[in-house]
Amino acid sequence: MLNELVKRFGAGKADRRGADRIRKRFPIAWLKDGTLVSALGLEISEKGILFASREPPAADRVDVAIDVGQRRVRARLKIARQGTMSRDGAEWVLIAGVFEAIAADDWDAVVRFCKNRSDPGNKAAEELAAMGGQDDDAYRLLPLRVQQRVVTILVQAGRLAPGSDAKNPLLRMSYEGKTRTGAHRLAVTSRRNEDGEVLQFDSFITVDDAGNVLLER
Repeated sequence: MLNELVKRFGAGKADRRGADRIRKRFPIAWLKDGTLVSALGLEISEKGILFASREPPAADRVDVAIDVGQRRVRARLKIARQGTMSRDGAEWVLIAGVFEAIAADDWDAVVRFCKNRSDPGNKAAEELAAMGGQDDDAYRLLPLRVQQRVVTILVQAGRLAPGSDAKNPLLRMSYEGKTRTGAHRLAVTSRRNEDGEVLQFDSFITVDDAGNVLLER
């Protein structure tokens, strides 16, 4: 029954022609109020995914973590379609979404997964190491809820002005690699105006896989 629903609910003819789709189970979780909710991946292509969840996301966009091969991919999806089904006495929601925001190396991993290509060694690790100490798009690539937490924690520490907008805060961020616990470490330079004077702050924050943000100093 599930397979039949996937066939009917999956990508249309135009999508099938434009992208290689992989129809198999894969681990996926989506972010709800800062917590990852486990779901079941059913289909993936370079354009988006189809997955089943016991509960639906509340908005039309959702941040997800997908395990493809040996890599965990982070992405923001725009939900295109939703539908419900019953299986083994439980209600499930089928969710089809297209990638709206995804890091270039993560998208490359999805394409390799869909085309059954091998991972090119440690290229991704080398690229991450090369990012260290450079101003980059690290902030833009964070899930929206994590961006909001970063801004909140910097405002609470007096390193950003109260009321700062998470979509366009006065900060720069670069990726510093992983900590011993596996959390992601980021260097942040933030600014705020105070009595006509521009104050600048240098900080380090960590973000774990659950989206928890910690200000180191």
